[in-house]
Amino acid sequence: MKLIAIDLDGTLLNKESIISNENRAAIKRALDAGILVTICTGRATFDVKELLEGLDIPIIAANGGTVHDKGYSLISRTLMDQEAGKAIADYLLSKNIYFEVYTDDHLLSPFDGESKLQAELDILRSANPDENMDELWKGAMTQFKQFGIKPIPHIESIFDGSENIYKLLCFSFDMEKLRHAKEELKHHKKLAQTSSGKHIIEILPASSGKGRALTELAGKYGIETQDIYAIGDSPNDLSMFEVAGHRIAMENAIDELKEKSTYVTKSNDENGVAHFIDQLLSGQYA
Repeated sequence: MKLIAIDLDGTLLNKESIISNENRAAIKRALDAGILVTICTGRATFDVKELLEGLDIPIIAANGGTVHDKGYSLISRTLMDQEAGKAIADYLLSKNIYFEVYTDDHLLSPFDGESKLQAELDILRSANPDENMDELWKGAMTQFKQFGIKPIPHIESIFDGSENIYKLLCFSFDMEKLRHAKEELKHHKKLAQTSSGKHIIEILPASSGKGRALTELAGKYGIETQDIYAIGDSPNDLSMFEVAGHRIAMENAIDELKEKSTYVTKSNDENGVAHFIDQLLSGQYA
């Protein structure tokens, strides 16, 4: 059996953050051919379910924080250490950096999150008038359009309760803030960091990651490394590439993924996932 693991943002989703009819149909063709297909994303499971619109396939979510089989049955979860999470949340709040907390049912965000990012963008506009502000803001708004997002007044309080916490996601237009945050994270040995975009830091349990979760799912089905096909575009897909025998980079992928790839497909706006699946099914990809 073969396993195709597909990232979402920048990969399966187009610039409008939807799954095209072409990509959806290609996934169904792969399933009909007896191939196991899974989504492997930084997004939350409930958000992925909404995007899939009834397509019943395994879901690796929160960068490996949860692994669900077909039928949404839970295979495993990797939780963030509460104390370490609280420490980094306090740091982010002290530096006025927007972040979200991923739990079982919600993406928790601060009430003032949108205005905080708007203020950053205004500063950036003054310093860099030639930047395409509309495109930058559109990228930020992707965060607020995710299914399950829930603004709360005291976001740090979530770490004092009993909620399962899988990931924190930071978003900032201030690259210096992000640079300092990355340095701060190095002091937290129970946490790891990755990214799905220039303005994003994703904070995970050190034992989490897409690669670990993909290996677990493949093992459940008895699928060998040489039969795993990973498709992605961003730094948080690198761990998938480390455990996959076939590494498919999108045309819009970062250079590091392309350098490690066994194949470069079309971009996410050109149905690159469908293009690769059709190459595989037709025997044109060896």
